[in-house]
Amino acid sequence: MQNVLDSGIGETFGQVEYPAKIRRVRLSKYPNYALPSHWHDDVEFLVVTSGSLICDVNGEAVHLECDEGIFINSRQVHDIRSENRQDSEYIVVRFHPMLLCATKEIENRFVLPVIENENYPYEALRNDRDWQRSIIDAVTRVYYMRYESTLELGAQSQFFAMWDQIFQHSGKAPAKARGNFSQMTQLKMMISFIDEHYKERVTLEDICAAGNMGKTSCCQLFQKYLNQTPNLYLTMFRLRKGAELLVQTDLPIVDISYEVGFSGASYFAEAFRKHMGEMPSAYRKKRRG
Repeated sequence: MQNVLDSGIGETFGQVEYPAKIRRVRLSKYPNYALPSHWHDDVEFLVVTSGSLICDVNGEAVHLECDEGIFINSRQVHDIRSENRQDSEYIVVRFHPMLLCATKEIENRFVLPVIENENYPYEALRNDRDWQRSIIDAVTRVYYMRYESTLELGAQSQFFAMWDQIFQHSGKAPAKARGNFSQMTQLKMMISFIDEHYKERVTLEDICAAGNMGKTSCCQLFQKYLNQTPNLYLTMFRLRKGAELLVQTDLPIVDISYEVGFSGASYFAEAFRKHMGEMPSAYRKKRRG
């Protein structure tokens, strides 16, 4: 099971059946200028094209300026957020490692050693280092070839070029380990549980049970890696889902409140105003013109 937050914002390969996503995204399209914590089996390459942002990987914040980027390894818990609600734009290229596995030997020698390396959750890509600069350039090239008729071939060649650099450097200067592997597994299980059950009545006990841990340990884990309590994470997850429905549908606010797991419209509106900074009706009106 994987937890993936894809709101459909930005551009992708469209109707092409290809296990990759390529987008250019403005953070202002997300509530509170933030893409919440999530994880997926794909590997991800992100390059900032305007402004600056913070990418948090397994609880460690990485500051990225324009023309810098980051590689996020498979199955790492991460979020993307702005500083002081300032907008920024970035290109994200995400694909499943299977795209690199042309043969079993390539998978065993060059792919698995990276994605199974617990000490290599990410690599910040700075533009003053040649090998990292080459990855930044490749990500940009992939984005601009998205409408070419030979898209899949061109993108595949760039994916291999990017991976060649990642593989060569992953064992030379790996990022330090980000904590206990078992803890990260439990956190992912709890995040996935919330993703699957947020429309229902969910208690702290339910979240703890999903991670097979007690309340104290559960709260400490969320605080350590996500900087918030389990209940706040659940509330924010519901509010973001509600914000999407406000913009993308004509559903009455009372129906949206029940759809995303709140017990009533007044509770939804109060929480929305507190955490999003405005009432649901104002949020809808502003973003739908």
